[in-house]
Amino acid sequence: MEKIVIGMLKDIIENPHYDEKLIHQYFANEYKQTVDHITLDLDQFKKHIQKLKGLSQSAQIDILNCVSGNETVFTKHKVCSTLKDGSIHTHKVLAEFKISNGKIINCEELTFLMEGSDTGKHLGSVF
Repeated sequence: MEKIVIGMLKDIIENPHYDEKLIHQYFANEYKQTVDHITLDLDQFKKHIQKLKGLSQSAQIDILNCVSGNETVFTKHKVCSTLKDGSIHTHKVLAEFKISNGKIINCEELTFLMEGSDTGKHLGSVF
Protein backbone atom coordinates (compact mmCIF):
# COMPACT_ATOMS: atom_id res chain seq x y z
CA MET A 1 0.00 0.00 0.00
CA GLU A 2 2.84 2.39 0.77
CA LYS A 3 4.13 1.83 -2.79
CA ILE A 4 0.81 3.05 -4.19
CA VAL A 5 0.91 6.31 -2.22
CA ILE A 6 4.61 7.00 -2.75
CA GLY A 7 4.27 6.14 -6.44
CA MET A 8 1.34 8.54 -6.76
CA LEU A 9 3.25 11.37 -5.06
CA LYS A 10 6.19 10.88 -7.42
CA ASP A 11 4.21 10.20 -10.63
CA ILE A 12 1.49 12.84 -10.21
CA ILE A 13 2.66 15.56 -7.80
CA GLU A 14 6.33 15.70 -8.83
CA ASN A 15 5.52 15.23 -12.51
CA PRO A 16 5.62 18.69 -14.15
CA HIS A 17 2.89 17.63 -16.63
CA TYR A 18 -0.78 16.88 -16.09
CA ASP A 19 -1.56 13.25 -16.99
CA GLU A 20 -5.17 12.20 -16.44
CA LYS A 21 -4.30 8.59 -17.30
CA LEU A 22 -1.99 8.49 -14.27
CA ILE A 23 -4.72 9.93 -12.06
CA HIS A 24 -7.05 7.09 -13.07
CA GLN A 25 -4.24 4.60 -12.49
CA TYR A 26 -3.94 5.64 -8.83
CA PHE A 27 -7.39 6.97 -7.85
CA ALA A 28 -10.82 5.30 -7.70
CA ASN A 29 -13.79 6.99 -9.39
CA GLU A 30 -15.39 7.58 -5.97
CA TYR A 31 -12.28 9.34 -4.64
CA LYS A 32 -12.81 12.11 -2.07
CA GLN A 33 -10.13 14.34 -0.61
CA THR A 34 -10.38 16.75 2.29
CA VAL A 35 -7.51 19.25 2.47
CA ASP A 36 -7.52 21.91 5.15
CA HIS A 37 -11.31 21.51 5.55
CA ILE A 38 -12.03 21.72 1.79
CA THR A 39 -13.51 18.56 0.24
CA LEU A 40 -12.89 17.64 -3.40
CA ASP A 41 -14.35 14.81 -5.46
CA LEU A 42 -12.34 13.18 -8.27
CA ASP A 43 -13.30 15.79 -10.90
CA GLN A 44 -12.41 18.66 -8.55
CA PHE A 45 -9.15 16.87 -7.68
CA LYS A 46 -8.29 16.70 -11.39
CA LYS A 47 -8.94 20.46 -11.65
CA HIS A 48 -6.72 20.95 -8.57
CA ILE A 49 -3.87 19.05 -10.22
CA GLN A 50 -4.34 20.96 -13.49
CA LYS A 51 -4.26 24.26 -11.58
CA LEU A 52 -1.08 23.23 -9.74
CA LYS A 53 0.61 22.32 -13.02
CA GLY A 54 -0.40 25.72 -14.41
CA LEU A 55 1.01 27.58 -11.40
CA SER A 56 4.15 25.59 -10.72
CA GLN A 57 7.42 25.06 -12.46
CA SER A 58 8.43 22.11 -10.30
CA ALA A 59 7.61 20.21 -7.12
CA GLN A 60 9.85 17.99 -5.05
CA ILE A 61 8.60 15.62 -2.36
CA ASP A 62 10.58 14.42 0.62
CA ILE A 63 8.89 11.57 2.51
CA LEU A 64 9.66 12.08 6.21
CA ASN A 65 7.56 9.21 7.54
CA CYS A 66 5.23 6.61 6.09
CA VAL A 67 3.24 4.01 8.03
CA SER A 68 0.57 1.61 6.81
CA GLY A 69 -1.97 -0.89 8.11
CA ASN A 70 -5.60 -1.96 7.53
CA GLU A 71 -5.91 -0.35 4.07
CA THR A 72 -4.60 2.95 5.46
CA VAL A 73 -1.35 4.79 4.72
CA PHE A 74 -0.22 7.77 6.81
CA THR A 75 2.48 10.06 5.48
CA LYS A 76 4.35 13.04 6.78
CA HIS A 77 6.11 14.67 3.87
CA LYS A 78 7.45 17.98 2.64
CA VAL A 79 6.59 19.48 -0.71
CA CYS A 80 8.91 22.14 -2.08
CA SER A 81 7.24 23.95 -4.99
CA THR A 82 8.79 26.47 -7.31
CA LEU A 83 6.07 28.53 -8.95
CA LYS A 84 6.32 29.97 -12.44
CA ASP A 85 6.79 33.43 -10.91
CA GLY A 86 10.02 32.11 -9.31
CA SER A 87 8.69 32.01 -5.75
CA ILE A 88 9.48 28.95 -3.64
CA HIS A 89 7.07 27.47 -1.11
CA THR A 90 7.66 24.56 1.25
CA HIS A 91 4.75 22.76 2.90
CA LYS A 92 4.71 20.06 5.55
CA VAL A 93 1.87 17.66 4.79
CA LEU A 94 0.18 15.18 7.12
CA ALA A 95 -2.03 12.81 5.14
CA GLU A 96 -4.16 9.73 5.72
CA PHE A 97 -4.86 7.73 2.55
CA LYS A 98 -7.45 4.93 2.32
CA ILE A 99 -6.80 2.22 -0.26
CA SER A 100 -9.34 -0.21 -1.75
CA ASN A 101 -8.79 -2.66 -4.61
CA GLY A 102 -5.35 -1.18 -5.28
CA LYS A 103 -6.56 2.42 -5.66
CA ILE A 104 -6.75 5.45 -3.41
CA ILE A 105 -10.37 6.11 -2.42
CA ASN A 106 -9.93 8.81 0.21
CA CYS A 107 -7.39 11.27 1.56
CA GLU A 108 -7.60 13.52 4.60
CA GLU A 109 -4.77 16.03 4.59
CA LEU A 110 -3.46 19.00 6.53
CA THR A 111 -0.90 21.28 4.93
CA PHE A 112 1.34 23.74 6.77
CA LEU A 113 3.22 26.48 4.93
CA MET A 114 6.75 26.33 6.33
CA GLU A 115 8.48 28.63 3.82
CA GLY A 116 7.16 31.09 1.28
CA SER A 117 4.67 33.90 0.98
CA ASP A 118 0.94 33.89 1.64
CA THR A 119 0.37 33.31 -2.10
CA GLY A 120 1.47 29.72 -1.55
CA LYS A 121 -0.60 29.13 1.56
CA HIS A 122 -3.49 27.38 -0.21
CA LEU A 123 -1.59 25.37 -2.84
CA GLY A 124 -2.82 22.15 -1.22
CA SER A 125 -6.46 22.91 -2.00
CA VAL A 126 -6.51 25.38 -4.91
CA PHE A 127 -8.65 24.41 -7.93
